[in-house]
Amino acid sequence: MAGNTINVQGSYIDIHDNENVYLSVDKAEVRMGQQVTSDKGEKQTLPEVLMTEKAKEMMTKLVDADVLTDQWEPRKLSGAERALVARALSDRLGIADVWQVFGSLWDEKPQTLRSYFNKAYGQRKSLQFQDRLKNTLD
Repeated sequence: MAGNTINVQGSYIDIHDNENVYLSVDKAEVRMGQQVTSDKGEKQTLPEVLMTEKAKEMMTKLVDADVLTDQWEPRKLSGAERALVARALSDRLGIADVWQVFGSLWDEKPQTLRSYFNKAYGQRKSLQFQDRLKNTLD
């Protein structure tokens, strides 16, 4: 690994050769992403796919529309509405792992979020909420 650089800052270690990143940690938890604080005061990792400028812009629009909190958590939304938000954002941001990304972000089981999405299409109020999302995000 000649020519690599090693950067250490607190508990953060970055070893790379400008192409690959090598991280070896014994008896520790490794997470990729940015740490954020939830409404409950808990630390959570922001998924890497949501750290783009486009994602931040869309999340800000949803915060301004009172759909999400400042911590990007759903604001008093039903399960179906949460799933519709996740799908709308994923479609616009090109996120393939919709349920895993937003399940992780919102501390919800991915399969539960996916189930809510399936139920959303059987609910009349979902059409109105989808229109609201479209008007907010587009």
